[in-house]
Amino acid sequence: MNKVNCRDKQTPRVHFLSDCDRPYSRTKGLHLSFLYPKRIFPVIGAIGVMVCSVLLYGCSNPAGGGKIEPITFDHADEWAIQGGFAALADQRIFALMAFLNVVGYDQEHPDFQMHPVRVKVRELVRKNIESYPEKFKAWQDYYQKHRGAQLFGLKSFVLALSPDYPFRKVVPDNQLGYPWTGQFLKDLPDILNDFWVSANLDDVWNQVKPDYIQEIRKYDLAKMEREMAFLWSYLRMQRRDSAIIVNVPDLLDHHLGAMGAGYGEYYFSVENQGNGGYGLNVHEYLHSVINPIVEKHYGRYKAKLDAYYIAGKDFPGSRDYQNPVTFAYECMVGALDRRIRVLLENDPKWTNLCEGQVAFDTQEGLLLTQPFYRLLADYEASGQSFDQYLPTLLKQLPEYDPNKSPRTMTGEKK
Repeated sequence: MNKVNCRDKQTPRVHFLSDCDRPYSRTKGLHLSFLYPKRIFPVIGAIGVMVCSVLLYGCSNPAGGGKIEPITFDHADEWAIQGGFAALADQRIFALMAFLNVVGYDQEHPDFQMHPVRVKVRELVRKNIESYPEKFKAWQDYYQKHRGAQLFGLKSFVLALSPDYPFRKVVPDNQLGYPWTGQFLKDLPDILNDFWVSANLDDVWNQVKPDYIQEIRKYDLAKMEREMAFLWSYLRMQRRDSAIIVNVPDLLDHHLGAMGAGYGEYYFSVENQGNGGYGLNVHEYLHSVINPIVEKHYGRYKAKLDAYYIAGKDFPGSRDYQNPVTFAYECMVGALDRRIRVLLENDPKWTNLCEGQVAFDTQEGLLLTQPFYRLLADYEASGQSFDQYLPTLLKQLPEYDPNKSPRTMTGEKK
């Protein structure tokens, strides 16, 4: 997904945004790679990107920036909300993924077959566009020229459109999750609108909408509220955003994975099928909180942190974290995510699973995960808030020992 170096264009400028399109299960609070330890799962997209804390900490719009237009979700049967948590059958994500599925996107996880809804949509759309061979060729060409946006960039962009056909931009370019996509994907709304009509997506959507409705009804919005409260209680911080957390099931992508983007009053968490337990995606949300805190203190401990990154960056688990700061983000969020799950579940089974995943991530190259996890015990005993305590934690972090392999770092024998 023109060859664009997205690694150089990742800094988002919206409320918060994260892309963990890696095998991750909220059902177990774990990356599923732990459940299949002999397989190295492919990681699609950029993960743990740098996060600008507009919503969390506040900032003014850049010069010349417009305002985000307010949006409403007018189809009551496609939208469930309770307090600050919601689930949405999102027509923007549906239109994008239906388009991609017929112009060349065939990615699927090796341990799964395509979801039946995905298979059905692909068949219906292909049949509907048979009479438009010239358009089909033009759409294929567009996809090939814009693959550099990758799925995380494409999804982030379409979440900044109006919620229904005809789609139009409602977020200024300089406030997009990835501002460079404003120009790179500027023709995409018109293409999706043309595709919606040509592929008769109104009819296709109505045929599969019951499956999406079934999915959104599975989300436990009350549970999400409890998980959110526990998360902030563990951090000993006041929640600084007021976003409505909107879960968006995506039945047309590969199994496993998630991404998130915040615009206006909403934070959208797009969940691939099989991704979790229909609660709060703690990992994705933590990125919105933890990334700016880590970034604030990174410079002071740069030499120490960089040494871990340099040692781990060429391992399989680190291949999509080719930046020392984003590497540190992912390790810290991974440690916190597992520790919060251990305390939340309060069950030895979960403790073993979560700590096993901490060890697995470390062995796969995210070398700060295990040291950070061990240091959380001192944080918990300190009584301080996490943002106050982080400099102490980084100070206590041992210097990287080049004589230790990732396995010995986690207590295993060589």
